[in-house]
Amino acid sequence: MASVFEKNGHYYIRYKDERGRWHGIKTAATKKTEARRLADDKERLCERVRLGVDEAKDQKAESTVRVLLEWWLERVCKGKPSYKKAVSAIHLHLVEAPFAAKLPKDVCAGEIEEYLDEKTRIVGPKGKPLGPQAVNHLRGFLRRTFKAAIKQKKMAGPNPVDEVKVWKVPKRKPDFLRAHEVAPVLANVPTKWRPLFATAIYTGLRKGELFGLKKADLDFQIGMIFVRQSYDRDTTKGGHEDGIPMAKELVPYLKAAVERSPSELVFPRPNGKMYPQTTKLENVLRRSLRRAGIVLGYRHKCRKSGCVYSEAATDAKIRRCPEHKHLMWVTSVVRPIRFHDLRHTTGSLLTMQGADLAAVQKIMRHKDPRITSETYLHLDPDYLRKEVDRLVFGAPADTGESTTVPAPGPLVSIVCPAQKGSPSEGDQVGAETLVGPALAMERDSGFEPPTFSLGS
Repeated sequence: MASVFEKNGHYYIRYKDERGRWHGIKTAATKKTEARRLADDKERLCERVRLGVDEAKDQKAESTVRVLLEWWLERVCKGKPSYKKAVSAIHLHLVEAPFAAKLPKDVCAGEIEEYLDEKTRIVGPKGKPLGPQAVNHLRGFLRRTFKAAIKQKKMAGPNPVDEVKVWKVPKRKPDFLRAHEVAPVLANVPTKWRPLFATAIYTGLRKGELFGLKKADLDFQIGMIFVRQSYDRDTTKGGHEDGIPMAKELVPYLKAAVERSPSELVFPRPNGKMYPQTTKLENVLRRSLRRAGIVLGYRHKCRKSGCVYSEAATDAKIRRCPEHKHLMWVTSVVRPIRFHDLRHTTGSLLTMQGADLAAVQKIMRHKDPRITSETYLHLDPDYLRKEVDRLVFGAPADTGESTTVPAPGPLVSIVCPAQKGSPSEGDQVGAETLVGPALAMERDSGFEPPTFSLGS
């Protein structure tokens, strides 16, 4: 049954069309009774078409933005890796948008941009506004829909989304496991997940590639892993098959997984089927970090019902609430690390262990080495500190006291070669020797360098 609702001072009607699909459109009604009449009339007309009393409208007249979105999902996007996410996002955010009921020629870039910008401020179905990356995905779905429609002559160009701004996404620095954290984390990962996590760390495979890995993809004789598919798709994210070597420490994990697997998959569910994409492996990782004692700190919360008091601490010592004197719960705070960050762990640790950048690129299976160096190489501060400590020149510390110039080191012999008659090693080195004969000649001739002031 058709319904009416008010939003931002305007009345919207919701009705079921001749195909049985629900639609919501904005009306020009100023009263609820007028909107109710429009809703009933719209549903009555659709019902007459559905029952065969009246003929359907011309297909071109029905090509609203909403119709184009449905067409793009079923004719263009279906079968692609992003299809499921696209269906969910479009039906949740775009199908019911105010401009979705309009013809493409009546939609302007400002209207789309205003609607998407509103999504970043208003709380959505998940209890929070959309982030800039999610809004950019919606913009991309609209842009690709209009582009495909223009190509198929379902609408006339230009594409209005081309003028819609792209929201700036804050660049998040990915996290990764340090070398000393790998062994404790793997030891605390549950037994059923341990081979999968070990493979992720030693190979850098993505989540879908791990779930789609088959026993036929492992060649223990030559020590190679052939990455051929992601989840149940026929290819990987890069669209090509790759082979990467097995690390010696990884072989026992893979053999244990193969022996335990009841199907052709290496890491299947207990019933032999593939794990779904919604499997939360990052939760397994963070619980393993907590059990391994790799935490950032602790959070103490009051146990009394209704009390919201909490405090952060560096230890897990039991405390009492200062207001109610109740004992407080203690929870550890772990790094918000993602499962995909294990791929960053592979690239970073390989580099810090001295692996060549070209080899890291091959193992990570990147076509462009810049992706490897700019995205997946996050060097540990301790590693960088050790590297910068290579700069050892024996220079005196600046203590503010006047000191004699030390004997020339190896750099001085290169920059200022010793002249004939120069003092031998261990003698006091004069200023003329260090500054060079040219500057000494200028000084003896009475030459004085010009002086400058800020006012000149």
